[in-house]
Amino acid sequence: MGRRVLVLTYFFPPVGGVGVQRTLKYVTYLPRWGWEPVVVAPGDPAFPVRDRSLMATLAPDLEVHRTASLEPGRLPSVAARLLSRRRSKSSGVEIDLTTASARGSLPLRVLRKLSILWNRIWAVLLFPDGVIAWMPFAVRSGLMAHRRRPVDVIYSSAAPISTHLAAGLIKRYTGRPWVADFRDPWIGNPFAAPLSRPKRWMQRRMERWIVERADRVIVAVDLMRVQFAERYPDLADKFVHIPNGYDRSDLIGIEPAPPPRPGGFHLLYAGSLYRPKELEAFLLGVERLLARRPDLRQRLKVDFVGRVNEANARVAAEFDRPERLAGIIGFEGFMPRPMALARMAGADALLQLMPEMAGAEIFVGGKLGEYLAFDRPILAVMPRGEGRQLVEGLPTGIVADVEPGSVADALERLLDHTPVHSPADPTGQFDRVNLAGELARELDRVVAKTVG
Repeated sequence: MGRRVLVLTYFFPPVGGVGVQRTLKYVTYLPRWGWEPVVVAPGDPAFPVRDRSLMATLAPDLEVHRTASLEPGRLPSVAARLLSRRRSKSSGVEIDLTTASARGSLPLRVLRKLSILWNRIWAVLLFPDGVIAWMPFAVRSGLMAHRRRPVDVIYSSAAPISTHLAAGLIKRYTGRPWVADFRDPWIGNPFAAPLSRPKRWMQRRMERWIVERADRVIVAVDLMRVQFAERYPDLADKFVHIPNGYDRSDLIGIEPAPPPRPGGFHLLYAGSLYRPKELEAFLLGVERLLARRPDLRQRLKVDFVGRVNEANARVAAEFDRPERLAGIIGFEGFMPRPMALARMAGADALLQLMPEMAGAEIFVGGKLGEYLAFDRPILAVMPRGEGRQLVEGLPTGIVADVEPGSVADALERLLDHTPVHSPADPTGQFDRVNLAGELARELDRVVAKTVG
């Protein structure tokens, strides 16, 4: 039998979305590298998007401990799922309150407004995040799993930060080494809600507590490793970069979706839309290109597959009019992963959007790693940073600044001189199997160091 690793994660199937994939793929492939994962995850998390198709990807013998969780944020999502029971049964995807825009039913629109108010109240009261009440259940479940059959190391994935706190307590009680994985930055995250001065003080103290007690700190973006090392120079050797990536086995049995416009050019964005500025800049760029190249209007089709919040829904509605981009753009909402993969496989090119704002350069985006599996041209509308550098280094990559003129020029180059499909990652640097091997080697090292 291989060594055992206790995996604490809040985002785990049937929770959906790209944020699930990093830990899910580690759990899937660590056994190939001699590690047996034991997962602790909430049984009914408040995160509103569920994708039950992911349950079929879990190994039949995977040990998963589903815990209780007293999360205030779960109440609105439970009510939404009850209201959308019919839709859930037909599609396999439960409704997300962020999709309850002006086109949704009246009960869902009202519930969404109440949900926003409810979560804002609890965001003020709870720290470090809204799932702190899950932490004691996670600690108890992890300790029970260890007592039944001891684990060799603890691994935790954040956000939410409460997952790291639970792992730190389990380390304290068991003496086992701990590897903390940051998918996104916590301090300096430009997309996070502003914190009060007392909370910023607690945030700094809490992050130091995590990095001091963890035996290894994994980060998804190398710039995060650099920033951690600058904040904690005496702990610089703890920080290791393991990027996000793709899994080609996900494409087995996937039939590419037929083009929405035969003979045309299909550009696809697959993922959630959170901030409206980059969407607006991109759509203005599309308009600018079509104004000077009317011949492309019958050729171009741009679709967005994923969650769309209310702010982006307003932008979409403004552009989805006959005198603007109606018939050229489409917003299809969240869909089960196999359907989303089929859409990506059938696209002529894939789109990445990232805002131009302070701190955004540290974000690469999980979907960018997944795009590499398709060997398609990638149009990245994003500021300079690690993600843009990745796309610039691809034989099929085209980049644009987050402003309409640059978008129009880049899109015109893509349409007029579409790069030939070629391997995006010939060395397998971003292959999930190899990335799991990198994590396994770090687990080996911290265990060997502890034993030694």
